[in-house]
Amino acid sequence: MQVAAMCCVAVLIAAEVVLMVWVFRQHRSRRMRIEASEAVPVVATNTVSSAPNPPNLFPAPNAIPSNITEAPVLNPALKVLAAQRTGTKLQLKLRAQTGELEFAARAARLNIEWQLADGGKRVERMALPVEWENFSVKTLSARFDGAATLLRGVTVRTFYRDRLQEQTQIP
Repeated sequence: MQVAAMCCVAVLIAAEVVLMVWVFRQHRSRRMRIEASEAVPVVATNTVSSAPNPPNLFPAPNAIPSNITEAPVLNPALKVLAAQRTGTKLQLKLRAQTGELEFAARAARLNIEWQLADGGKRVERMALPVEWENFSVKTLSARFDGAATLLRGVTVRTFYRDRLQEQTQIP
């Protein structure tokens, strides 16, 4: 029995050594921080004006349907932590949290749908910071280029790799 127990312990130790060697041989970006705390500082601010965004690989905001039926992902890569609207200004706190080694900011996009009092909608694609580390928080702000009385509400949609991540309704 002692010999069998010693063999089992030896096999377990060998398996742990193999696992640790595999873990430490995996590529990890030097920019990726490994932290145990949940507190992440707010790093930068991005302001969106009424000027059109520079051309990129994503479709125009008008080409995005307003009635998206795709269910949001259970563990979103781009998560809205807080959203606040005061008059025509919208303040968003977003967290990048992918299961990948690095967050691909170019594969992420943010759509803001301004819902007008007359029943119309205005969709804008918000420019995201190119330098955005995984598991970090950014505060972004957008402004509606009209009177506050024209707004009925705002819908914020986050996309990552062309999949709807989260949809937030703000009154």
